[in-house]
Amino acid sequence: MFKNFNLSIKEYIRDSPKLDKINWQDIPDSIKLKLDIFPDEIKKFGNFITIRRLKLVKKDKKVAKNIIGIKRSMTGNKWFKIKLPIMLKNKVYSTLYALMISEGSYKTEFSLNVPEKEFHDLFRNCIKNLISEEAANLIRIDYNKQFLRSRAPAIIRHIIPFPEHIPLTILKNRELAREYLKVAFEAEGSPILNKSKCKRYIKLSRYTDISSFISNEKFTLKKRIYVNAIKVKYPKLFEKIKEHPPKILLGEQILLKKHFDIDTKLQLEAIRKNKTDLRAGKITARWVLFIYAHNINKFIKEIGFISKKKNGICTEMMKIKTRRPKYYNLKIINKIQKDKFFYSKAFVKEMKKIGYKSPRCYLQRFSKQGLIKKISRGYYKIIF
Repeated sequence: MFKNFNLSIKEYIRDSPKLDKINWQDIPDSIKLKLDIFPDEIKKFGNFITIRRLKLVKKDKKVAKNIIGIKRSMTGNKWFKIKLPIMLKNKVYSTLYALMISEGSYKTEFSLNVPEKEFHDLFRNCIKNLISEEAANLIRIDYNKQFLRSRAPAIIRHIIPFPEHIPLTILKNRELAREYLKVAFEAEGSPILNKSKCKRYIKLSRYTDISSFISNEKFTLKKRIYVNAIKVKYPKLFEKIKEHPPKILLGEQILLKKHFDIDTKLQLEAIRKNKTDLRAGKITARWVLFIYAHNINKFIKEIGFISKKKNGICTEMMKIKTRRPKYYNLKIINKIQKDKFFYSKAFVKEMKKIGYKSPRCYLQRFSKQGLIKKISRGYYKIIF
């Protein structure tokens, strides 16, 4: 649907930040740090000093070694231990990044509001291992709209970065990519298996704000408009947004292909006008990343899910045989043909059994390639 995939990879890598570590100089100037030994160049003001004042000191390494705590400038005496620099090239950050990008809030607070307890355990462990146990102990647990909520000190959102492009440290490292994808798919992905309808695929859905593309169109609040209707009713809008998938989802597609050779299909699904613009935006587009056929088995073996429920569905998926070699579908044609002739209905039925969603496209493709010839409606002759 959008421009050349290889070109997209190059552009994505160009725009992705390199986040190996967070030094004290990377934190906002107004935040205060606690030092066990204050440099002689700076007069000590109480137990804490702002980063702005610390930047007057030229001996950066010496300062970093002496940092033992951190707090917001206006939060009284509340502080927690921290050791700087914070190293980000590890599985802990990959996990926390995937979790917060998928389910977290980090614009005005630093919290997680989901029903799954395992996510809250991940949240706490990441803060503990990335920052300190003292920071993790400050997490408050309550309920918001009947969902369990974990609220960590809001200052953490000023310390740990969550960019809209997946960082290069994750993009270039196979194991960090695996850790990231496992959490991301557990949070926002779903394995879909319907044996009666021959449906078998894995999907990952994300939203992107398209408010800036909207001019005079009026949409009904909270009503989803699907892509086919967008093409008919709002063709100009469709042309504007069709090549603007969520940056995170595009990055996830790149990770799957680059490190695990998993082919995917990325497509616009629907748009919707929301009640507020606090999360994804006032008007959002939902995009879906699909994994089909033998790529499902690759995903399950290389990445998989965390929960027992989703892993159980994957176990059932693995029992279904799918194509392996290229042009396996030609073997299906050979299987159902009689005297070099076959019916499209029989072909579609056999293809859906092994997980193909739109098998009729192969009939069109093979006809153009001169491998088969259409004799009449639903009836073909084998040429190859």
